Amino acid sequence: MILYHKVRAVERVFRQLEKEVATFQQATNLSCLSGCGKCCRKPDIFATPLEFLPLAYHLFKANEAQAWYDKLKEETDGLCPAFAPFLKPGAGGFCNAYGNRGLICRIFGFSAVLDKLGNPRLATCRTIKEEKPLEVTRATEHIRSGGAVPLTRDYYFQLLAIDEKLAGRHLPIREAIREALEAVLAYYAYRRPRKTI
Repeated sequence: MILYHKVRAVERVFRQLEKEVATFQQATNLSCLSGCGKCCRKPDIFATPLEFLPLAYHLFKANEAQAWYDKLKEETDGLCPAFAPFLKPGAGGFCNAYGNRGLICRIFGFSAVLDKLGNPRLATCRTIKEEKPLEVTRATEHIRSGGAVPLTRDYYFQLLAIDEKLAGRHLPIREAIREALEAVLAYYAYRRPRKTI
């Protein structure tokens, strides 16, 4: 599969996820806190290079891929390079690449993981649990009663079906983005990108 088709395949997975997350949020009223950004400040967030392939591809199309790659090699703070913190220290921030964020950024907080007995359990952050206990209780009950919820493992399996190599390794988020950029830059190093819509 050529790179452009992989990008489109990942984007299709993300569109399906967005629909499932929206349905889950409508049923539970669960949402992130506006401008929180606490998860973006964690250097131990793991992701796969494939989930950031759309970001790398769009950065390449905008002639920004090399600059992002160089920045990732120079800075070693561990934070996601798309995170833009607010000026006030510890006040949160926002994502500069929200439309092309990875699977982990899309699914965490609004999905379920399977426990050792195979039962789905809500996967969300401490901040949401502390700030939105009513919604968390509603989401937990929704899942317990068999309501629709995105399962994290199902989406990672879908990515594995697109490209086992790029989706098979979970790396710190900066390394995952760097490897996605390397894949795109290497792919186009000796070929001219086709005109796409």
